Amino acid sequence: MQQFVLIRSNEYHDSLEMLLATTILDEKPGIGKCNIGMGTEYSFRLFKQLGFEDSKIWSAGPTDVIVAAEAETEELFRQAVAETFQQLSGRSTADKEYDSYVTTEEALRAHPEAQVAVISIPGEYAAQEAMKVLQAGLHVILFSSHISGEEEKRLKDYASAHGLICMGPDCGVVNLNGVAFLLGSITRKGPFGICGASGVGIQHVGSLIHQAGSGCSQLIGTGGGDLKPPVDAISMLTGIDALEKDPETHYLILVSRKPPAAALNKLLSRISICKKPVIACFMGADRAQVEATGAIFAPDLDSAAIEALKFIGKTCSLQSDAELDAMALEAIEGMSGKQKYLRGLFTGGTYCEEAMNTISRRIGVVHSNAPIRKEWRLADSLTSVENTCVDVGEDEFTEGKPHPTMEPSGRRPFILREGEDPETCVLLLDFIFAVSAHPDPVGVILDELKKVMADARDRGGRLAVVASICGTDADFQNLEEQWRKLIETGVYVCSTNRQAADLAARIVALKNGGKQ
Repeated sequence: MQQFVLIRSNEYHDSLEMLLATTILDEKPGIGKCNIGMGTEYSFRLFKQLGFEDSKIWSAGPTDVIVAAEAETEELFRQAVAETFQQLSGRSTADKEYDSYVTTEEALRAHPEAQVAVISIPGEYAAQEAMKVLQAGLHVILFSSHISGEEEKRLKDYASAHGLICMGPDCGVVNLNGVAFLLGSITRKGPFGICGASGVGIQHVGSLIHQAGSGCSQLIGTGGGDLKPPVDAISMLTGIDALEKDPETHYLILVSRKPPAAALNKLLSRISICKKPVIACFMGADRAQVEATGAIFAPDLDSAAIEALKFIGKTCSLQSDAELDAMALEAIEGMSGKQKYLRGLFTGGTYCEEAMNTISRRIGVVHSNAPIRKEWRLADSLTSVENTCVDVGEDEFTEGKPHPTMEPSGRRPFILREGEDPETCVLLLDFIFAVSAHPDPVGVILDELKKVMADARDRGGRLAVVASICGTDADFQNLEEQWRKLIETGVYVCSTNRQAADLAARIVALKNGGKQ
């Protein structure tokens, strides 16, 4: 294949549109490696990292669109680009009516009634535009990343001082008054308000509550940096304040990985005086420390939903230990003597961590590019070692590419590589729905799953594929249909990510002669 570059002058698109355009172009026949971005320094670095060196790229300005791709011919490239932007325009306008503005100031003048602004532009400009919006009196959902901790603190200090909340940077999961934004899932309205620094965690708990027949008043994502110094939980504390005052919220659920000490102490102090019941799921935190505040401690995401539903007399529909045991026993039938390791490929960072904690308790060491122990870090993220879980959504894999939630095809080479390893006995996957996620996350990788499962049989073995889906029956991805595709392919589908990880670990333990 040859490399081709096209500059579309004076044509601005935000980062979400660029991600979507890249996804569309990548799916075109005859197109190899590709990327689409605006003419910014950050984009230039991404194009270089991807191996595009055409001098035309560096001549583009911040209002120019750069399209670079490998293709068989220039004619095929130009045709694919034209079709991509035609589809992008169609998707952007389908079932929507909206106005377009050149500047933030112009948009604010045109919509004085607005209460929330979503910002999705390169990080080098995002903080400046976010401050404009905050100064205009609007809450901010800041999807952009690559914003320093100092800049984040400045934005959040201002927001907090003026009765506002800055959700993000790098915030993708928000659902306010029943309206899902960005990577948020659709849930019915109900009495539970969820706030947290884990987007996938928030979505998981909200989805389980929805599936149980209840719902959520608000889902407030703060961005993962909110709990880290120097920010120290400014937006999480603001979120607690807002949910405590919200008449539609009767119960608070807080979700994150274990916060650093400074943030954790502030959160525990605030929880201790909250006037509404609080369920705290700070994964890895000390139970006694949390319960001393009067909050209900939830060690994991499933438990957070289970404890919440007890308030209203409902339960989660999860698989029993007996069902997981039966699936594990069935899964090892026909495996070869060489097969002995688990390989997890995750789109959600929180899911990857939750899975590793679950797996390690049953079978020990789990290597990863995002390890739960420093000594378990992979030397090479592309080379698995024994039992391994890889977060495919880590920055090292998403620089210049859409996040795998938006474009799940990024997992294809990982699936093929792990499936071709004769020592792999279990492949563990997550699937995450969202309003801006891929419409068919299972279908995108189904051929690869079928191939590696068939190849294992040809080698005289059997590959067990275990999966979970995070989403609701209100999401446009069609929960029932996605579930059906996996089952018909022979995949073991579990109710939650934790249960999927537990099943995968049980299979490995049984295969290697140990107890479940």
